[in-house]
Parts: sequence; C-alpha cells; structure tokens
Amino acid sequence: MTARFVNSQKIGILGGTLDPIHLGHLRVAEEVREGLGLEEVLIIPAFSPPHKLNRPLTPFRDRLAMVQMAVRRCPGLKASDIEAHLPTPSYSVRTLEHLQRLYPGKKFYFILGLDAFLEIATWWNYPRLPELAHLVVVSRGEKTDLGEALSQTFCHFIPRGPNEFEGPKGARISFFSVTRLDISSTRIRTLVAQGRSIKFLVPWEVEDYIYQKGLYRKEEAERPE
Repeated sequence: MTARFVNSQKIGILGGTLDPIHLGHLRVAEEVREGLGLEEVLIIPAFSPPHKLNRPLTPFRDRLAMVQMAVRRCPGLKASDIEAHLPTPSYSVRTLEHLQRLYPGKKFYFILGLDAFLEIATWWNYPRLPELAHLVVVSRGEKTDLGEALSQTFCHFIPRGPNEFEGPKGARISFFSVTRLDISSTRIRTLVAQGRSIKFLVPWEVEDYIYQKGLYRKEEAERPE
C-alpha cells in the first residue's frame, strides 16, 4: 500500500498481552501507521487482560519495559502504561474512553488481528468499540468471508469498498493486509525454556532483558498466547 501523508489527528492503538512483544507486533504497527498515515501508534500492554485472568502472566512492569525497549528507536511507535491506571479487568472500551478524554479531538484507530476480531462478541461491551475508534482488522493472508464475519457481530455495517464497512454515525471497520511473519509470543517463550535462540524474533534489547531477568523459564513456557 502506498504511504499516505501523516495526519496529526490520527492515532493508532495496538494492545495485547505482549508477553513478550516481538517483531511481528512491531511490523503490524509500522505497516498500519504508514499505510493509514497515522501520527503515531500507541502500543499498550494489557494490565489485567480479561480473557486471561486465571492464567499466569509475566508481571506488567516487565512486559511494559520490553515494549519501551522495543520502540525506543522506532519513530511513530510509542509505549503506553495507560491500563495500569484504569480499573481492572483491562477492557478495551474503558481504555478507548480514557484515551478520548486524554486526547480530545483525536481520531483513534484500534488495531486487532483477524483471529481476535472473529471472537469480538466475547469482549465486554463490544458494540461500543466502533463508536470509539475506527476498527482496523489486520490479516496476514488468512482466508475468510469478510461479510460473513461482520454479519455475526456488526450486521448493521454496510460495504463502502472491498475492505471497508461503514456503520451508524460514520463508524468504520477496515480490513488491512500486512506482511505475514510467523512469530508468536508462545513460540518465543517455548524457545527460551528450551535454551534455544530467539535472535531475529524480538529486538535485541528485549532478548537481553529476557535473559537478564530470567523470564520464560521451563515452568512458565506452556502458557497460552
């Protein structure tokens, strides 16, 4: 996709457990930022992810530190600890509502994977999401019927192009194709636990932090993504 002029009113939001953040996350953020002409993308580690309340997670301070290291040399990408200051669990709707109060006049682009979008009906107060932000659903080459996917959750949205749908009051959902990088946080944790290399899967600063802090040892490796 051809790069667009940067619009200082447009901010991307990429959240998740980020346990740990890896180059796949960063590439998605960069491609969406460039392709949609966003001023910046805020990368937000979930403080208390509602779908993983009973699962072990690396402490938030470590996950946040790794995100901060990962974006340090990435203009246009920025780490945010916003969810550490909000009620728990960390619901995306609450995060977006708070961001709107912090950045009045800005337009938000909420970035999520196709797999997450297909399960969005399980999210707390999910119909409110497109009222708060333009939803950008990233696909890494997966095949799916976009109309069918929308019919299960946002049936009142109508096509405005091959990859764009519009709902009430100008709400929009877009499907955005990104480079497929076969990297996952689960795989990284498993490799660390097995004593194998994770070079070129995470930024080198993140790799050093993982080993210095002793993260993802054998007893921790089998956590879900």
